[in-house]
Order: sequence, then structure tokens, then C-alpha cells
Amino acid sequence: MRPVVRVLAVSFFSLIFLNGFFFKLKDPAEEILGRIPVQSGGRVKPFESFAREALLSVTGKRALEGRQASGVVWDWIARPEDWYAKSFLSVKYAPLREDFSQGLIEGRVSPELVLTYPPFQEKVKEATGRQERKELLAPIERKSSELYDQARLFQAIAQGSLPGLFPDPENSEAGWIPVAGLADPQSRALLESRYPPSELAVVQASLARLLQALRGGEETNRPEAAREFSRSLEHLLESRDIVLDQAKIGAEIFYNRARPFQWACALYLAGALVWGFLRKRLPAFPLILFGLGFMAHSMGFVLRCQIAGRPPVTNMYESIIWVAWAAVLFSAVLGLVYRKSVLPAAAAWVAAFALLIGESFPAVLDPSLSPLVPVLRNNYWLTIHVLTITLSYGAFALAWGIAHADLMSFAFHPERSEEQDRLGKYLYRALQIGVVLLAAGTILGGVWANDSWGRFWGWDPKETWALIALFGYLAVLHGRFAGWLGTFGTALGSVLAFLGVLMAWYGVNFVLAAGFHSYGFGGGGLPYVLVAVLVDLAFVSFLAFRYNKFRRSFTNESA
Repeated sequence: MRPVVRVLAVSFFSLIFLNGFFFKLKDPAEEILGRIPVQSGGRVKPFESFAREALLSVTGKRALEGRQASGVVWDWIARPEDWYAKSFLSVKYAPLREDFSQGLIEGRVSPELVLTYPPFQEKVKEATGRQERKELLAPIERKSSELYDQARLFQAIAQGSLPGLFPDPENSEAGWIPVAGLADPQSRALLESRYPPSELAVVQASLARLLQALRGGEETNRPEAAREFSRSLEHLLESRDIVLDQAKIGAEIFYNRARPFQWACALYLAGALVWGFLRKRLPAFPLILFGLGFMAHSMGFVLRCQIAGRPPVTNMYESIIWVAWAAVLFSAVLGLVYRKSVLPAAAAWVAAFALLIGESFPAVLDPSLSPLVPVLRNNYWLTIHVLTITLSYGAFALAWGIAHADLMSFAFHPERSEEQDRLGKYLYRALQIGVVLLAAGTILGGVWANDSWGRFWGWDPKETWALIALFGYLAVLHGRFAGWLGTFGTALGSVLAFLGVLMAWYGVNFVLAAGFHSYGFGGGGLPYVLVAVLVDLAFVSFLAFRYNKFRRSFTNESA
């Protein structure tokens, strides 16, 4: 074990060192400008993070025209008139495309057309009125509102209204004044009352030179202009003794560029494939890959906690990567207890699949770091209740993976009864862990609900489906304990019971969208989830049919 641990440590730090060569952007100006602290979304962050979030919100992409987010967003600010007329807003909804049939270019439309086309503006106005009356929007109205919001966000950035650039030294809770504040008389008067006018003049002059350099595309001047603007902002803040947490800014830059969860996904997948095809030739190598993946995964969580100052489980994206981490953690614990590598292998498939989902749909599963809503600001309850519930999901996800391995063994190698019994034992342990955690998390949720809402239980959809999921798994465990379910039945029941978890976890937030747990709501992805569930049910049905066919043929031969 010690040589494996030593190789693991050396490999991980070598990976980080080699990856460090790619941490700096190719464009020196974008590298400098991306590190400027700004305020957006209720927190201070590097401009690079703001640009990533803005580009994702406006276009649904992480890059545009082969350029990284920082460069694109600064270009919006420097050349707004060019981007207003450029068709880069994607219109994927077919009925909405008909509204812009004359202005569409390869399925995209310009912000100018979205913001000025009268028939579309009328449709948005009607949708806004219905939203204010809390009426359900039709799909075309919802998509129209989303497109309009994308154009308005671009417009705010292009006009310099976002992000906040100048903090108020006399009121740390106030929103930062954006670049547009330099031209607005009221905001300019406030700035001059807070900062030395001479320093403000230097910032304004350096900004003008920067924008000119960005518009002109002069490669030799852009880095120097960016450096000058960054230094002028630093001197402005120093003139009022404003000290920002540079360590947190640096950690966020590192997190953005290290891509720990993408590395973890790749390492888990590689480890699972090596285990499946080469474990006899390279018995230690899959464990090294699993370990590297788990270390990268854990590093990503540590960084998110350091940056956000809270547990990273407050939205669907964070909960998916946390559940994947929990599945690997429980597999490692059980793997050490039983000394079997099949447990990490099953968890690696589950974790790789979960991380692939989390990283592949950024427009639906928002990966940005956002401040907590008021009901979640009690970090004690957030840590105890939410982490307990989501840890149980991790145990059930591991059980789901083991159950699939067991069912495939029954279907394709029915003669391997010892292997099936071993997998059944591991499955039973994973289910026990999950049930204990889910029951504890549900009870603690009632305590938190009483503290937040004044009642322990109210049959809220989230509460109801958590209870349904718990009863589903209790039924499987009871059936196994009482002898009503054999190893095959327990595995099949575990797969079906996971649908209850999926409904409590995803369905309540994304489908029902009702109840007190509104802070976790999101939207989108339902067709993909339904297809995935149906495909999995079809696959499990095929495995059950194949196994039952073998049993019937074996019974006939015995008779």
C-alpha cells in the first residue's frame, strides 16, 4: 500500500505542476484584465469569473469565436456598436425562430434586433405582465423572456453598467459603482466625494487608453495599457486603504483554470476502463487513477469552499459533483473494509457519469459561485442537514452502480453465484449507509424547518418525496432482511428505488418547482433526464429478461 500511496502523491503534484504551464492565458492583456477584482452577483470576484458567468448567461457557451470569456467581454465594452449588430445570440427554439425569420443568421440573432424589433417587444411585454401576475407562461413566452434577458445583460455590460468596479470606502455593504459611473454626473459626484479626484482622473485616462488599444487591436500596446489600468485601480483603492482579499482572488483564478472536476471525470473514467480491461496486467494502476481523480475532486471542493465561504451544495450543479464525491468516498471505505477493487470501479463509473453531466450542461446546471439566499445563511444547519441528505444520495448512487454490476453478472454470467453474492453484500452495506443518512437528514430537516418556518413538517413536495425515497429503500432493505428478496431482487429494487431519489433531488426542483424549497429551483433538462431514465429502465428490463430466460431454461433442463 505504501508504494501506491507514494506514487499517488508524486503523480498528483506532478499533474498540478505540469498543468500550471497552462494556467496563464495566451493573451497577456487578457491575463492582466482577468485578475481585476469586481463586484457582481452579490460578491467580489476576479473579472475573469464575471466574464465567464456573463458569457455563459448571454450565449450559453464558455468561449466565443475562439476567444476566452475575459477577452470577449472586454471587447463588448470596447466595441459595443460592433457587437450590437453582430448575430451571436442563439435561437434554438423553433417557434421563436419564426419571429426573427428575416434577421436570423445560422440560427443566431443580434442584440440590436432583439431589443428593437416591435413584434418581439410586444410579446416580451405580455410575458412580463403575466409573470408579474404569477401566471404560468407558455413555452414561447418563456423562451422569448430568456432571449430578451440575454440581450439586456449584454446591453448592460456593453454600456459599462456591469460589473461594479469602484467600492464605496464608507459603506462596505453598498454595491460597487461600475465603469459607467465615471460618466454619470450623480455617480461621478459620489466617486469624487469618496476618492481623490486626481486618482480618479488617472483611472479614467488609463481606461480610455485601454479601450483605444482594445479597439485598435495593437498587440504591443494592449498588455501595457492593461497593466497601466490595473495599476491605476490598485493605487485608487490604496488611496483609501481598501484592502481586498488577494488570496481569495488568486484561489478563484486557480480554480477557474485548473478545472479540477474535469480532471476528476477524466481520471475516474480512465481508471474504470483500465480496471475493466487491464486490471490483471496492471493491478495497481486503476487504484492510482482512482486516487488521483479523488484528490482532484476533493481539491475542487476545497477551493469552492475557500472562495465561497460555505459548503458547496446550494444548487444542482454543486450537489451533483458532491454526490459523485460521496459515492467515491463510500466506495473507498467499503473497498478498504472488503479489500475489493470492484467497489471503486463501480463508483468511478457513477462519478464519471455524474461529473460529465455537471460539466456538459453549464447553461442548465449553473456552475457559478453565488452567495447564499437568506434561508441558507445559517451555515450550521446548511452543513448538518443538506450535507447529510446529499451524502445519502452518494451512498444510493454507489448502490445504483453496484446494483447494475450485479444485474449484469446475473444476466451474462449466471454461473458466478459467489461473485453475485459478494456484490449483493456490498450493495446491502451501501443501502444501509444511505438509509441511515437519509433518515437522519430528513429528521434534521424538520428541526431546521421549525427554526426557519416555524413547523417541523408540512408535506412540502421536497419533504414528501424525501420520505417516499426513504420508504422505498426501507422496503428493499426489509425485503432483503426478511428473505422476501434475494440478491437479484435486491439489486433490481435498488435501481427502482433510486427513481425516488431522482424525483426528490431533481424532479421537485426542476419539474414540480413548488414549495418552500424554492431557493433550489432551476429549469431545463427534463427531456434528457426522461430519456436517460427510460434507457436505464429498458436496459435493466433486458437484464431481468435475460436472467429469467436462463432460469427457465435451467429449470426445464433439471426437470
